[in-house]
This record gives sequence, structure tokens and C-alpha cells, in this order.
Amino acid sequence: MRNASLLLLGFLFVSGCGTADKPPPYANVSGKVLFNGKAIEKGTITFSTDGRPPAVLDITDGAFSGQSLVGSNKVSISYRRKTNRTMNLPPDVQERLKHEGESRNGNPNAQSVPEGEEMIPPEWGSSTKQMRVIESGVANQLEFDIKGK
Repeated sequence: MRNASLLLLGFLFVSGCGTADKPPPYANVSGKVLFNGKAIEKGTITFSTDGRPPAVLDITDGAFSGQSLVGSNKVSISYRRKTNRTMNLPPDVQERLKHEGESRNGNPNAQSVPEGEEMIPPEWGSSTKQMRVIESGVANQLEFDIKGK
């Protein structure tokens, strides 16, 4: 009997009682994102916690749905709108586009492509400090109405 008890104790010690091997808890999260009162056509929303990979969800017609880690999450949103501005391409890319006959405006000799402008203010995007708590077993229905330029 004593050997069986020692064997059981040793097994529990080696396995860590099973808690160390459990994946982190995730929960469903969904909601809407408005920008200046209008639904974002296409964008992304990111939920991140320290030490874990972030959950990046697509926003389509203002709605998002997916899973995020349970607990306190930093929330950032990205919404890029096409602009008339262009960015210059490196010479090797320009050459490849010429040879492939590709361009955004039908000109095989184009040397630039349209650039997207980030519409979300930094306090909701790149420099976010926005936090939301995601809970297990609840709806986690979130709504964001961001004001900006």
C-alpha cells in the first residue's frame, strides 16, 4: 500500500496535477465597430494580453466575431481607407510590375500604387490603452463608436 501511495504521489508531482498542461481559456467575443457613427467597412480588431499571441479578428460591415483570451485584454482597431496618394516602389518591384504588366490603374509602366490611410486615431490604434475584460460563459458583446478625422 505504501508503494502505491508513493507511486501516486510521484505521478501527481510529475504531471503537475494536470493544471500546467491546460491551454489558456478562450471565450467568444463579438460586436460592432463604428467610426464617426458609421460601420467600418473592412478592418481588424485585436485583443491582446501580456505573454500570449493576440487574437486578430476581421471587421466586416461594422461587425466582428471570434474568440479571445479570458481576462483583461488591450484592444486596438485598424481601419485603412484608400487614398489618392501613392507610395514609391523599390526599383526591383517596379521592374517586376513592368514585366508582369500589372498595375493598379492599368498602366504597365506605373511606378507607384495607391496607399491606404489609417483612419483610426492612435489612442484606439497603434498607441492604444483601451482595455476590455473578456469573461468565460458570457456573451462578451462589445460596441465601439470611435470619433476621428
